[in-house]
Amino acid sequence: MPRPLERIGLGHVFNFISMVVSALVESKRLKIAHVHHLQGQVEAIVPISSMWLFPQLVLVGIGEAFHFPGQVGLYYQEFPMSLRCMATALISLVIGIAYYLCTALIDLFHRVTKWLPNDINQGRLDNVYWTISVIGAVNFGYYLACARYYKYQNVENDENDVSIVED
Repeated sequence: MPRPLERIGLGHVFNFISMVVSALVESKRLKIAHVHHLQGQVEAIVPISSMWLFPQLVLVGIGEAFHFPGQVGLYYQEFPMSLRCMATALISLVIGIAYYLCTALIDLFHRVTKWLPNDINQGRLDNVYWTISVIGAVNFGYYLACARYYKYQNVENDENDVSIVED
């Protein structure tokens, strides 16, 4: 069974892959919209199935299935006994901060770029996904550096796992 830091790392990888898939799907959707000349039509329907959203949403779900329990396991394992009840609250706090940062990032995209206009067929949502992918890759690199030097505090040495071969 993977350790908590490994689970969190797998969550980062799956979330990164989901952003790359999202960028690729949006690029494909945008090409279809341009081929069918749907720019500027407010109620234009792009002839593409909503099932194209399925792969990236599944990848995000898998990523969160690794990330969230990994964080809970790490906090419960590493926090002192008196602070373990705060582990779930800390995770909720981190998620809340992440939502605020995402809102600020989208607001920054609105102000600095023209990637997110009112008509999505004239926008470049794929560039938003690519930018988030780059940010995710940088974040994962930082995570790897921190995880590499992290020393587990409350893990007992499993001496029972060492098998002795007798001649």
